[in-house]
Amino acid sequence: MSVDIKRQVIEMIKSSPMFAIQLDESTDVASVSQPMVFARYVHRETIEEEFLFCSPLTETTTAADVMNLFSDFFSKEHLNWGKLIGVCTDGAPAMLDCRAGFAQLVKEKNPLVLSTHCFIHRQALTAKTLPKGLQEHLSPVIKVVNFINGCALQTRLFHKICEDMDAVH
Repeated sequence: MSVDIKRQVIEMIKSSPMFAIQLDESTDVASVSQPMVFARYVHRETIEEEFLFCSPLTETTTAADVMNLFSDFFSKEHLNWGKLIGVCTDGAPAMLDCRAGFAQLVKEKNPLVLSTHCFIHRQALTAKTLPKGLQEHLSPVIKVVNFINGCALQTRLFHKICEDMDAVH
C-alpha cells in the first residue's frame, strides 16, 4: 500500500506545474539521522501537502550528504529540478549556509528556488527568550501547531475542520 501511495504522490508532483519541499532531520533511537521530507504541490487547483520520503544518513550529515540523498531520489523518481520552487529547512548551517549549505546546492540545480527557514523553528527559538508569563501561554499553542503540522493526516484533518467551520486557517 505504501508503494502505491508513494507512486501516486510522485505522479501528482510530476503533473503539478511546481512544487516545494520542507525537510527536517530527526535522529531515531539508533542514533541514525533521518531527514524527513514533505512536498507541497498543486493538484486539481488546490495546494496539497504530503509526506514524500524519509531516508537514513548513516554516516555524516553534511549539506553534500543531504544533496546526494535528494539527487538520488530525484533521479530515481524522475523529478524535475526545474519545477522545484521552494526549500524550507530548520536553519542549521548545513541547510541554509549561503556558500555550501543544502539550499545553496539546490540553487545550483535551479537558481530560481527560494529557501526559507521553517517558521516553527523560529517560533521555538523565540519562545526560549520570552518572558515567563507569555511563554506559559504560548507553549500550548506551539504544541498544538507542532501536532497539527507533524503529520500530513493531521494537517488534512485540521484543514477539513476549518473548511467545515468556514474558517480561514
